[in-house]
Amino acid sequence: MKYIPTVMKRELSVDSIISIHYFEYTPEFFFPGESHNCWEIVYCDKGELTAYAGGDRQILSEGQAYLHPPYQFHRIETRKSSANSVIIAFESDCKELYGISDKILNTDRHTVEALFSILREGAVSFENTPGRVYDPQLKRKKSPELFASEQVIQIYIELLLIDLIRQSRETRNVSSSITPPLVRREGLISEIVEYMNKNLSEKITFPMITERFSISSTTLKKLFKKNMNCGAMEYLNELRIAKSKVLLREGLSCTEISQRCGFCSIHHFSKNFKESLGMSPTEYVKSVKSLLEEPNEEDQFIFLDTK
Repeated sequence: MKYIPTVMKRELSVDSIISIHYFEYTPEFFFPGESHNCWEIVYCDKGELTAYAGGDRQILSEGQAYLHPPYQFHRIETRKSSANSVIIAFESDCKELYGISDKILNTDRHTVEALFSILREGAVSFENTPGRVYDPQLKRKKSPELFASEQVIQIYIELLLIDLIRQSRETRNVSSSITPPLVRREGLISEIVEYMNKNLSEKITFPMITERFSISSTTLKKLFKKNMNCGAMEYLNELRIAKSKVLLREGLSCTEISQRCGFCSIHHFSKNFKESLGMSPTEYVKSVKSLLEEPNEEDQFIFLDTK
C-alpha cells in the first residue's frame, strides 16, 4: 500500500517573539505608553490594572487579559495597590486575532498554564530580566538548558491564542481543550493551598495540616511533591514570600509585613526573604523601582525581530 502524506493546515502562526515580561508593579505605577507593529497580550496576574487602548480605558482584574493589535497606542498604570502582569509581544499575520483584540478576555486554568509555561521556557532561552520595562531585544543564551526551548515558546503562544479564539466562538468545552495542563491541582491540594492563603498570618505547622484535612504525613508529602514539586512547608514559605513582596511594594514596614505574613520576627522574615530571592527586602524594593525606571537618553526603545 502506498501512503499519501497530508500537509497540515496552519491557520495561525506566530512568526517571531518580541518580548516576554513578568512585571511586579508598585502602587501608582505609570507607563506613558507606546505603539508598535506587533501584537501584545497583557494578563493581570495579581491585583488590578488600568489599561488604556486607543483612547478607551479598561480595568483588568486578576485573571483577565487584553490583546492589543499592531499600531494601537496603549499604556498601563496601577492605582493605590500593587499589581503583577504577564506581557508578551509577538508577530503574526492571522486575521482571526482581530476578533479577540480590543476587549477584556476572561481566562481559565489552561490559559494561565500556557502563559507561565512561556515564562519558564523564556527564562531557559533568554538572558533578559523579565521585569525590566525598557528592554529593546531578547538576547539568546549561548547554551540553552533545554532542547528546542524557543520552539516550545512559539507552540505555547499559538496554543494560547487558538484557545482564546475558540473560547470567543463559544465552541470550546472541557474535552476540546488543547492546552496541555502542566500543573494539575487535585481537589484536596486546592483546599490545602486555599487554607494556607487565608491563614498566612497564623502559625501553620505540618501536623496541623495533616490533622485538619485528615491525611497522613506520607500522603501530604506525596501530594505536594507531585503537584508542586516541593514540600508543603516549603510551598507555604513561598506563599509568604510572595505576599511579602506585594506588601513591600505597597510601602509597608518589615515589622508589619512579618506579622501579616506569619514570620515570628523581623529577623526571621529578612533571613527567609534573602534565602529565597538572594537579596534583602530593602534591596528588593530598590531593584523593583530600578526595573520600572525609564532608560537613559541614549537607550532606544525599539522592537527587533529575534530571528
